[in-house]
Amino acid sequence: MSSIHFNKQVFINSLKTKHMTTYLSTTIALMVILTLHGMLQGNLKPEFFLYAFILSLAFALWNLVDHRCRKFQKSQHVD
Repeated sequence: MSSIHFNKQVFINSLKTKHMTTYLSTTIALMVILTLHGMLQGNLKPEFFLYAFILSLAFALWNLVDHRCRKFQKSQHVD
């Protein structure tokens, strides 16, 4: 049986990253996957990148609004 060493602290620290870092890396990964898929399938179109970028911005905006609403609800609940 092979034992794989898993450092839990590295995993925990990666979860503590800033939201902007998460969305930036996700957007870059999405663009890379889209490029690879387009090269393999042969139907790479610029519109796909625009849709992916707009989708990433929508999720980032959704997270920002959600974060602010939760903070506001917490402050209302405490009072």
